[in-house]
Amino acid sequence: MKIMRRLLWLVVCVCLVLTWLPYFGLFNSPTLIGFLPEPLALTLVCNVILTLCVLAIYPLYFTPFINALNNKPMSWGERNE
Repeated sequence: MKIMRRLLWLVVCVCLVLTWLPYFGLFNSPTLIGFLPEPLALTLVCNVILTLCVLAIYPLYFTPFINALNNKPMSWGERNE
């Protein structure tokens, strides 16, 4: 499970770096990929991958958190010391 989390976070970081590359002059040529310019196509593909990663990361982190809250609910007046 740790390997899956690290792999997902690695993909997220790589996609975020790829989306910033056109600002630094890389992947910023005026060529068309399909009917889109290269920087826009790269950004859209990375955004689709990032969306899928978020959908995969959500159950890895927040489902255990929700289960822990269901097992030990917190109230407003209660302090954890």
